[in-house]
Amino acid sequence: LRKEYGGLGVRQLREFNIALLCKWCWRMLVDRGELWFRVLATRYGVERGRLREGGRKGSSWWREIVNIRDGRGDLGGGWFG
Repeated sequence: LRKEYGGLGVRQLREFNIALLCKWCWRMLVDRGELWFRVLATRYGVERGRLREGGRKGSSWWREIVNIRDGRGDLGGGWFG
């Protein structure tokens, strides 16, 4: 609820978190020369121009980001729920 209406002025966190995660997914497409991308590419690999999920070897944090990137995640639990 907005402060003007007696609330605390806290954003809708779910939508805000999704927007921030989408921003990072977008950066994965355009900032391929940056250190953070090279680290993720070394750790998880690149397939058809995209960072791979990593399967069972991938961290749960990374798998959830990939699910959100691919439209399979909804922030219903785990790291971002």
